[in-house]
Amino acid sequence: MAAAAQGLLQRSLWVVVHRWAGLTLALFLGVAGLTGSLLPWIEELEMATAPQLHASDWRGTTDPLRVREDVLARYPGAAVDFLPLSVEPGKALRLHLHWLDPATGLEREPGPGVPDWDDLFLNPVTGAEQGRREWGAISQGIKNLVPFIYRLHFSLALGTIGTPAFGIAALVWTLDCFVGFWLTLPPARQQPASAPFLERWRPSWRVRWRAARWKLNFDLHRAGGLWLWPMLLVFAWSSVSFNLPQVHIPVMQALGGRDARMVLVEAALPAPRHQPRLDFRAAAARGSALAAEEAAKRGLAVEGARERWLWHVPASGLYVYGFTTAADITRHGGGSRVAFDSNTGELRAAEWPSGENGVNTFSNWLTALHMAQVLGLPYRVFVSVLGLAVTMLAVTGVVIWLKKRSARADRVLRKERNPPQVAH
Repeated sequence: MAAAAQGLLQRSLWVVVHRWAGLTLALFLGVAGLTGSLLPWIEELEMATAPQLHASDWRGTTDPLRVREDVLARYPGAAVDFLPLSVEPGKALRLHLHWLDPATGLEREPGPGVPDWDDLFLNPVTGAEQGRREWGAISQGIKNLVPFIYRLHFSLALGTIGTPAFGIAALVWTLDCFVGFWLTLPPARQQPASAPFLERWRPSWRVRWRAARWKLNFDLHRAGGLWLWPMLLVFAWSSVSFNLPQVHIPVMQALGGRDARMVLVEAALPAPRHQPRLDFRAAAARGSALAAEEAAKRGLAVEGARERWLWHVPASGLYVYGFTTAADITRHGGGSRVAFDSNTGELRAAEWPSGENGVNTFSNWLTALHMAQVLGLPYRVFVSVLGLAVTMLAVTGVVIWLKKRSARADRVLRKERNPPQVAH
């Protein structure tokens, strides 16, 4: 009896933990789930809401390097650190610009003298401008609807404050996944004659569709969480990797992995190197050569017709060249990469999405699953449904809390109206 009482006490404690974790996460999960149901279709939505920016009718050979050079000549003081080297047919070249202070070399904050746009869309062959926008600024209209949805998804559109806040929420969500799962398990058997474990656990998996509204709400919350539990954990932990690398990186390193972001951290310079000896053209050529060389060492071939990109990281004095090999996981490719010194061209790291390190492969798969970049159209539909289910779990959890809170208030009120009689 004592053991049973102690078990009930522990269960009550974890119910309280789960309840308050859920209430804390309700806004995060509600917004993340609802916006996340749309993001598997981000490319289609961008084309639908801002076709004048994203669609481009071009023929011939694209030259993003030349287009970038023309843009920088046209806008003195601008910097373009990320450059897609491949452009899909029918789509524009998007360049993200930021504006540097000529005195300090640091990025200028929005204000007087700084343009009210940072996204520039161009014909990738002719370089003709198609339009501009300040990424995520919904005040500029529907052309920023999808970026604003994306900002809501990962930071509640709160910028530098929202990103770590969402990361902490994702960490709480990850831990609460285990608490919630444990609470669906039946209590320990108190009598030898009680039903088998699976028989007692079966009700947790069922939804009584014709039951009273309160019971249906409870079943949707409990059974929905159980049926979707593996994917909820995938999305919770991958959210930690996006928003809270301070936690994700040490955990993955402890398991034997190495986060690709550590290359940039370890190479950090005392001051940003905005004018490296290798310009973008030289860096693209060096990256292409290193990619072919490193891929050949691993028995891989660079798939030149698929995604390629070049990223200049002034804070680390590095270029990162992304390309596609058979080791890539996502449907777009571009996940294989080499990092090299922006002055000397010396190789600093080669990263492969799969096949090199089991922990890294696992982590990259989680990321690809979160972003719906694998398994084709059926999985994208599933992620949209999952996003709506996450919102449903948040809403049903709040409803359960409100119901129990109301019940507790009713009990207190009844006690006040009918105080216990004291015997004389």
